[in-house]
Amino acid sequence: MTREQGIGTLALAVWTALVVLFLLLPLFVIVAFSFNDSDFPSFPMRGLTLKWYWRFLESDELLAALWNSTLVAFATMVLATTFGTLAAIGLARSGARTQKFMRPLLSTPMMTPRLVVGIALLNMFNLLSMQLSLLTVIVGHTVVAVPYVILVVSARLVGLDPRIEEAAADLGATRTRVLIDILLPLLRPAVLGSALIAFTLSFDEVVVTFFTTGTENTLPTTIWAMLRYGITPEINAVSTLTMIATVALALGAEVMIRSGGVHRR
Repeated sequence: MTREQGIGTLALAVWTALVVLFLLLPLFVIVAFSFNDSDFPSFPMRGLTLKWYWRFLESDELLAALWNSTLVAFATMVLATTFGTLAAIGLARSGARTQKFMRPLLSTPMMTPRLVVGIALLNMFNLLSMQLSLLTVIVGHTVVAVPYVILVVSARLVGLDPRIEEAAADLGATRTRVLIDILLPLLRPAVLGSALIAFTLSFDEVVVTFFTTGTENTLPTTIWAMLRYGITPEINAVSTLTMIATVALALGAEVMIRSGGVHRR
């Protein structure tokens, strides 16, 4: 390695480290302040404590919001995974013209700003005279999550050998049996991974929830409401737990998507 190459490699490493530090430093600050014994986020820290986490566990409001978020995220995961997987299979088996038209159309909620999606959903619910509740939140989150499921499952479908399905059909398997016994087992890693992605997206969603919720709040909207009174160590503690759960789900989704053998063409 020449001197110029060594300097370039060192400069790239330093720049990468600075970018990573810039991205992660705010998260580290949140985690640190969640253990601060002071009522206000400030340096130097008075000491370390777990009382803010205990306050979260003792708060009926936050626990109710956590339950609502979990319920909404689970329902969204089931609906988005079902609709998205079937849509991805249908697109993969359709003609080129249909795919060219439908793929951008089905990806619209993913590319549209959440503010616009929230306003559109609110208008739709008003036109349908639907009372805002956790049900409308689930509908809104499903609309947002389905395109991500389609994207992940479609990527797995591209690598599947269509001759496997043809062989099953030649042996007398119906379309339903091919779907249940052939396609879904091969798609299992992508389906499970996209399900975790849908759960994570729903659990962390704020903007769409703000426009579609009624009197029952989710955890992100409750935290947002608490921020009106300033950032407290309790908020930092809740944010830390949410961040840990989100990272764990994201890593789980990555492992699921990468796992499993794929029969390629």
